[in-house]
Amino acid sequence: MSRWSVAIEDFHGGFAPAWYKETYPSYGNKNHAGAMQNIDLTNPGGFTQGPGLANLTNGTQAAAVTTLINSIVDEAVASDTTYGVGGAKLYQISSTAVANSGSWPHTIDKATVTGETGEDVVEYQGALYYSYNHSGSAGDIGKYDLSSTFDDDWGSTVPSGMAALQDAPHQMVHAGNDTLYIANGLYVASWDGTTFIPQALDLPTGSVVQSIQWNSDRLWIAANDPDISGSNKNTGSIYIWDGTTNSWEAEIRVNGALGGMHVKNGVLFAFYKDLSSTGGFKLAYVSGGSLVDIANFTGALPTYSQISDYKDFIIWNSNGLIFAFGAGDKDLPVKMFQLADGGYATVGALSTPFGTPMVASWDASTNYKLAQFSGYDTACYWKSLVFDVTGETGHSQINNVIINFDSLGSGARVDWKLLDSQGNTLYSDTISAVKAAVGGPKHTYTNATYNLNGIIAENFRIEFDFTNGSTSNPVVIRNAKIYGTSGE
Repeated sequence: MSRWSVAIEDFHGGFAPAWYKETYPSYGNKNHAGAMQNIDLTNPGGFTQGPGLANLTNGTQAAAVTTLINSIVDEAVASDTTYGVGGAKLYQISSTAVANSGSWPHTIDKATVTGETGEDVVEYQGALYYSYNHSGSAGDIGKYDLSSTFDDDWGSTVPSGMAALQDAPHQMVHAGNDTLYIANGLYVASWDGTTFIPQALDLPTGSVVQSIQWNSDRLWIAANDPDISGSNKNTGSIYIWDGTTNSWEAEIRVNGALGGMHVKNGVLFAFYKDLSSTGGFKLAYVSGGSLVDIANFTGALPTYSQISDYKDFIIWNSNGLIFAFGAGDKDLPVKMFQLADGGYATVGALSTPFGTPMVASWDASTNYKLAQFSGYDTACYWKSLVFDVTGETGHSQINNVIINFDSLGSGARVDWKLLDSQGNTLYSDTISAVKAAVGGPKHTYTNATYNLNGIIAENFRIEFDFTNGSTSNPVVIRNAKIYGTSGE
């Protein structure tokens, strides 16, 4: 007879390598997750329920938010003030509320057209610019003086070089050379405060610009050619341009469609799709003349307005779920995890202008909202890898389980179980404030010990489910230890 133990000393490995390929993955480190949903791994001391969502004041269709907000300025434009755009509405947003009086929300109304649909919004040289598409397969740029005056068709009627935009994504970037650049279909447009150039740079025929970012004194341009949605393999390219000459300086070819890009501390990150794999959505960074893959995820590509930062992690929307990648501290290993739910089924903007992420969503019917992280979700679970304990006889006995956690507040609860790779439950129990109140060595406020009396198993994994937990008092799991014997 030999003794064995599986000690998951911490749960901060994030997703296991290729976790999406199997229902019961077994490859990786002990602290890797084989699956998870809405789990917060930002604190290395233990994992817990992901953040919940609370609507901002006036943040639903019952008050100010009557469209899906597509983009929110990812920084404060003024003290406790930023702006968002979506549908035919321009919104003024604080850390707690959406303005719903006077001029706000502002209705974007360009004469002789319909279907105004906001794309992006940015502050530049003391004014707010907002891009949108409209009927007739075209677009435009509006201007707000940050005081009282809105000019919805400014781009096509006012500046020197005035022109309509193409019908396309229109991310706008206030660059370090004090120029405003605008994605414009096949082109990149520019505005330097004096002259508007709708075709400052033209890309190969068929290209559509998806995202632009300013980094290392250059404009980086992510474009797809052709730009076809669905299960179609596209070719993507990242073009590097100095912002003034008539051609780009270099091109990085990408084997798949590009989504949004993001700059963090001078490093350019890009999201792209590779149809050759189930986990074919990738996060990569630019190194020299190539992209270096650093994470695979499932779902969908984030747009330029669905990427932000939170607690030193990059966060993004993928098909209604918020993922996170990073370390959170220079002395911790990097990891990827699925952090939070985005709200309704269709997610719009994801932004962190005041330190707490806010996310816009729509239920594809009549309900809209702008919400921010608040409290804790309960639609959360974490599942370990499958551990093989066959031993010399082809099976083992599982004898004991010890789970350590933080002190439990009122209503705190997590249900846990061991099950095998066939989906059979080997043992299940509950950690809760109610059981902890009973006291005793088997269930205290920070420890639970279970005698399983030699349950026979070939393999097992441990799962934690927070469905019956609390939205205000979470359970923080610190470690789990499983002990057994084999050879009997």
